[in-house]
Amino acid sequence: MRKPISLFEAALPLLSMLLCLVLGGFFIPMGTELLVLVMLIAATVAGVIAARHGHDWDAIQRTTGEKIATVLPVILILLSIGMLIGTWMFSGTIPMLVYYGVQLIDPQFMIITAFLVTGMMSMTGSSWAAAGTIGVALMGVAAAIHSPLPATAGAVVSGAYFGDKLSPPV
Repeated sequence: MRKPISLFEAALPLLSMLLCLVLGGFFIPMGTELLVLVMLIAATVAGVIAARHGHDWDAIQRTTGEKIATVLPVILILLSIGMLIGTWMFSGTIPMLVYYGVQLIDPQFMIITAFLVTGMMSMTGSSWAAAGTIGVALMGVAAAIHSPLPATAGAVVSGAYFGDKLSPPV
């Protein structure tokens, strides 16, 4: 018979993650390794609580695999967009876009240009890819022509999602 879980036990993995992040950030001089360690500690706490409530190891593993399988497409999309951004940076595409953007975009129309360009690009592809590629170049242009960066970032994200919603379903 499985016991119902209390609110404190449900929040305990999150609380342990927060505590480990704060303490680790202050006392352990690590980079991204700290995040992996903190996630492993929080997962261990969650597993101990699940075992304490009557779930066996096979059920915990099966459920974990099912949850990872549901988010795997999103992780793969983010990885491929990250590779695309890295490729564009390494090949000089984004610096070239910044150079020509500074030449072509009037500072007075920077915000609307950022909205329209990312909107058009995301209609033909992915909103994440539009914001991560042309959006990065537009932020470089905005910085170079002294346009307001928060407003430009808002226009990039808004345009990307607006175009994504206008694109035909696949």
